[in-house]
Amino acid sequence: MAEDISNNFSNTKTSQKTGSNDFVRKLFKILEAGEYTNIICWTENGDSFVVLDTNEFTTKILPRHFKHSNFASFVRQLNKYDFHKVKRTSEEKQNSQYGEHSWEFKHPFFRIHDEQALDSIKRKTAVQKKIVLDENTVLVKQSADGSAIEPDSATSLILNNTVSKSKFTQLKRKVETLEQELQQIKNENYNMKLGYQKMQSKYNTVLESFLTSKALNDSLVNNFNILSTSLSQQGLELPQGLNFNLASSTNAQSPRKTQSPEFSSVVPTQITLQKPNSNVDSGPSSTASNDIIEPPVLRPGFHVLLVEDDAVCIQLCSKFLMKYGCSVEVVTDGLSAISTLEKFRYDLVLMDIVMPNLDGATATSIVRSFDNQTPIIAMTGNIEDQDLVTYLQHGMNDILAKPFTKDDLHSMLIRYLRNRIPLSEQRSNTASKDDQTPLAEENGSASLISEEPPLKKQLI
Repeated sequence: MAEDISNNFSNTKTSQKTGSNDFVRKLFKILEAGEYTNIICWTENGDSFVVLDTNEFTTKILPRHFKHSNFASFVRQLNKYDFHKVKRTSEEKQNSQYGEHSWEFKHPFFRIHDEQALDSIKRKTAVQKKIVLDENTVLVKQSADGSAIEPDSATSLILNNTVSKSKFTQLKRKVETLEQELQQIKNENYNMKLGYQKMQSKYNTVLESFLTSKALNDSLVNNFNILSTSLSQQGLELPQGLNFNLASSTNAQSPRKTQSPEFSSVVPTQITLQKPNSNVDSGPSSTASNDIIEPPVLRPGFHVLLVEDDAVCIQLCSKFLMKYGCSVEVVTDGLSAISTLEKFRYDLVLMDIVMPNLDGATATSIVRSFDNQTPIIAMTGNIEDQDLVTYLQHGMNDILAKPFTKDDLHSMLIRYLRNRIPLSEQRSNTASKDDQTPLAEENGSASLISEEPPLKKQLI
């Protein structure tokens, strides 16, 4: 009983050894049988074997005994069992008795007629060595044998240039801080750009006011020149204390020399007396103070069309416009604006750009096909240079940058409505004239009839 158990144990151990290197044992049996000596055989010393013809070995032996036909796979399998190809020089290959294209393989325990030594031939096992870079990164190095592994150049490079986790976290926080500062700088740059464009708009308004004042001063100088020339022709003398160079009055280069608006075009109609000094001294003083003190005030009665789809903006704009004495009508898209402007006329149109159905720029270009008189002001936050050029090309007169204040809106109204008469007053004046005209004609006809002789009365 004990002998049977020991025999079974020895057989099991032998079978385990045999199963571990079946590939080597098959190769050993092929060489020992000598069936393919013209393809594969032992060398003369018996400590290595030679594959004489690789093509024949691939087509005949490999498919029959190893279930494949790949010579490279066969060589890799030999390497796994620590077989080594015997290297020969080109001269040794040419002089070899086995042929120039033969392959010779060698293993210290693979010898002719030595089957017991096959138990010492074992398949190589891979050994892994872990190199810990940090607590989250591990570098794995594999070796064919169990010997110690020295880091190669690539591993040394990685180890020499690694960053600790704390330092990486610190760098990451620094990058995030820089990104936040960059975003803050971008926002400040955008706000500065908006402020610059608002200042540019205000500067344009001040410059336009200055040019208007200069034109008014030039007109006053010309009127005074005409007045002084007329008085001189009539034999009237100018006051002694009045220093005014008539030769330079036609030049618009010295507005400081022009007198206050007391020398207006209405002065000659008031000078009818023979004493020029008293008339000149006392005549136009009443109108001078009024012209100087009077600021640019918007006349009430202007009718404004507000084209806007935002409820908050509609409420604020309507409040500001009504505060300045304007009446407001609101539409919420470009199509409604076109339809309304086809039916009615307005003193001014405030047009938003981004709206449903039709944008403000396209709506303006359509309106300009039948109305070139009504000022149309764009209200938008897109105030890039290219956008401004596009709005002006579509027929808009000016741009009111969002967000705007009531003073910005008032400046825009003053710019385009200061010298205009509201359309409502124009219509009322025209209607009153039409009503009075027939009465005047009837009165004139009656007077003619009453003054003409009877014969002419009959003819009439």
